[in-house]
Amino acid sequence: MQGSGYDVIVVGTGGAGLSAALSTHDAGAKVVLIEVASRENRGGNTSYTGGAYAFPHTGLAEIRELCPELSDEEAGCLVLPSCSEDQLYSYWMRMTQGLADPELVETVVTQANPTIRWLGQMGMQWAPFTTFAIRSEGKIKWQTGMLVLESKAGGTGISDTLFKAAEQRGIEIRYGTRATKLIISPKGEVQGVVTKTIDGFDDVMGKNVILACGGFEANREMRCRYLGPNWEMGRIRGTKNNMGEGLKMALEIGAQPWGHWSCGSGALIDANAPYFPEKEVGDSTNRSSTCYGILSNTNGDRFLDEGEDIRTATYARFGSAAIAQPDAMAYQIFDAKVHYLLEDRYATSTPVTADTIEELAEKLSAPNLVKTIRSFNAAVQEGTFDPLRKDGKRTEGVVPPKSNWAMKLDAPPYTAYPVTGGLSFTYGGLKINKSAQVLDVQDQVIPGLYATGEIVGGLFYYCYVGGGGLMAGAVFGRIAGTECARG
Repeated sequence: MQGSGYDVIVVGTGGAGLSAALSTHDAGAKVVLIEVASRENRGGNTSYTGGAYAFPHTGLAEIRELCPELSDEEAGCLVLPSCSEDQLYSYWMRMTQGLADPELVETVVTQANPTIRWLGQMGMQWAPFTTFAIRSEGKIKWQTGMLVLESKAGGTGISDTLFKAAEQRGIEIRYGTRATKLIISPKGEVQGVVTKTIDGFDDVMGKNVILACGGFEANREMRCRYLGPNWEMGRIRGTKNNMGEGLKMALEIGAQPWGHWSCGSGALIDANAPYFPEKEVGDSTNRSSTCYGILSNTNGDRFLDEGEDIRTATYARFGSAAIAQPDAMAYQIFDAKVHYLLEDRYATSTPVTADTIEELAEKLSAPNLVKTIRSFNAAVQEGTFDPLRKDGKRTEGVVPPKSNWAMKLDAPPYTAYPVTGGLSFTYGGLKINKSAQVLDVQDQVIPGLYATGEIVGGLFYYCYVGGGGLMAGAVFGRIAGTECARG
């Protein structure tokens, strides 16, 4: 038995776990981080993300305050809306069809701005998040102000910054250490974690445990069991270590499962992406400009409304729809009129190109594509195309419809990007209260057990709120650390 004098044991070293450890230490408590990965592969899902955070702010002036290296010339090119707490809360609830836990969402929304500033105190360097912005007329324009800030070096920047802060504080980190079981006292209090290394098993004892070890997206069996057919074949957009073990440990002692267990954040990604990404690649395989073209399956049939909503509201759902199609893949198809609108990540793959629709259909071996595009073009209604807002330029008389940004595909060359579903994380998790304490099946606090990050359920239903995962993990990590130190 080692290290019986800890106040807090944090399981997981993603952004949520590191935020919890830093908060714990700075509140005066002794903390240890447990990480199953090696030092080289540390960082959880955070290190694979684009590094963007959703948070309320007052607009460009505040973003410039957070990004002091932004020059006057650079700032002059930004057309960046503000975002109030009410706007972010309403958007979050709309995206989750009103099912997200109101208390948890309110906690994230009200604590997001202070937490962004706290992360800055930890050394985080910020930059405007332009991936979902539109570049036109020499300006960079956002559809919404909810997702406008990112870590300067993306997800790896978040990870590197928070690890540096932890190491500067002398926080102990145990790599290559798998948490296998929670240790419970006769009174039902969590007192530590059973761990396993290459040397065998060990009991790590402490007054509190914070679970920050993610969901079950890397576990093929759990994906198939909870998410449904074909998801065992889906690509993963993050760490291979999120096997659901933290969830199993907590459920074994009576923690309450919570949230949308049959759903996860499934984006469209390059169909040739590896099963697990390399950190250097991160989320560069993402393909989120679907709304400016059409999406067909391998037969050439459309299967969803590509213009249903803005990109931040749909990108994490369309991957799940693609996985359900024949061959678990699809084609994003654009013509020359909209090529300038495709986000930069499209440059990381080579599309199938053709000068005619017939040639494109032949190259894709998609027998129904010519008919599909002709029907689509005939259904496009007149109207003004505006990529910055839901413009109402739609189709009529075709199923499925396209509600916005419906433009005829009539300007060669035509391009098709093969895509499939890539799973970032799963929505089902543990039930917590606003103090990040884990609740049991009778809604009672499990003494000594806290949770933060993707292991928490109840925040996302049906759709992910872009930037909401990193933000929620940091908010509840900070809260959990403070609460543990106080206790």
